[in-house]
Amino acid sequence: MNTALDGQLLRIDIQENPAPYYRALREEPIRFDAQLGFWICSTYDEMREILRNTDVFSNIDSQAVDSLRPPPAEAIAIRRQMYAPVNTLVTNDPPSHTRIRKMVDEPFRPRSIEVLRASIEDIVNECIDAFIHQGRCEVVKDYAIPIPIRVIADMLGLDRALAPKIKEWSDASVEPLGMMVSDERLVICARTMKEFQDYIVGELEARQSKPRDDLLTHLTTARDEDGKGFSIPEMLSLTQQFLVAGNETTTNGIAAGVRMLINNPQQQALLRENPDRCMVFANEVLRLESPVQGLFRIVKAETQIGGVLLPKGARIMMRFASANRDSKKYEKADDLDVMRHNAGTHVGFGAGIHHCIGANLAREEMTQAFRLLLERVNNLAYLEGANDFSHHPSMILRGLKKLQVTFSASE
Repeated sequence: MNTALDGQLLRIDIQENPAPYYRALREEPIRFDAQLGFWICSTYDEMREILRNTDVFSNIDSQAVDSLRPPPAEAIAIRRQMYAPVNTLVTNDPPSHTRIRKMVDEPFRPRSIEVLRASIEDIVNECIDAFIHQGRCEVVKDYAIPIPIRVIADMLGLDRALAPKIKEWSDASVEPLGMMVSDERLVICARTMKEFQDYIVGELEARQSKPRDDLLTHLTTARDEDGKGFSIPEMLSLTQQFLVAGNETTTNGIAAGVRMLINNPQQQALLRENPDRCMVFANEVLRLESPVQGLFRIVKAETQIGGVLLPKGARIMMRFASANRDSKKYEKADDLDVMRHNAGTHVGFGAGIHHCIGANLAREEMTQAFRLLLERVNNLAYLEGANDFSHHPSMILRGLKKLQVTFSASE
């Protein structure tokens, strides 16, 4: 066992450039990190096996990280004033997961996303309209954030003027999972999530008395086979996950993709010649950048995987970002290839029954963001001296802090 790898996920330099660490990690597909206190799965085949075996590898309470990063007393006190978390999608197993997924799946199926395509294109074009005559923009703030926030706001039936608040809620939801935020930030996150709950409960109650054609109304009216609907805590949990699924991954993916376009001019040229490959490019961004770098599972019974015995109760991280660069699965795995035949097989959205419910939406938003940007601007380049290409510190998520670019408008 290479003990030099222990604790490396906490290092900022590793988070900024994780590819060499992942190559070393894959030499030992299933390993225990003694400093972090959990196991890590880093290879594609073993990961697919784990992700599809919910009988042994459980999602229930899997992303609760308080034992790994204890929150301050003030944050705990605020949480006690809130609706307690419940297991719905990401942190659930069958049969409960199956019941809930069936009740909420329809708005996120491919045919439902196809209906949204025109409105997504309109939103992307609105964002480009706002900066195209300036010849420059800050991609994260001006493009990558507003696109998915406007889309999910429209789907939920929330006023687009709430966009800054939606971003705050989404950030506060996921930042604690990264285990690298200060105590002060954990308190702010708790306070922000209480605000989120209070606001959304009001919106849900309004939909119950006056239904509308939106996702929040869908939550209030959905019924299972026995005619039972969702509880308030379940609806809050699902809304929170919709915000993240429809926001964080897409924002980070769009920003990373624009950077990859600039860094790979030959691939960019191929996309300009073959805009129908933008979906493949979106999958390649998700594979190479993996906005969700990893998530946990809990071992329900002693089991062996990859020749390694895992004890009951062990916590194991599925390091999606490493599996997505596994050379046994992908030829020239570290290279961007918009002609790659198996780009869509990445595990950036998980796999099996826990394949991200927002995957189709995120892919569509990213595809249109890249296609329309390439259609409307030329000469994409970095604004000289304006970028350090740093990412938000997190063991779970990967997202650029900012990306300043220049361009010329297409004629």
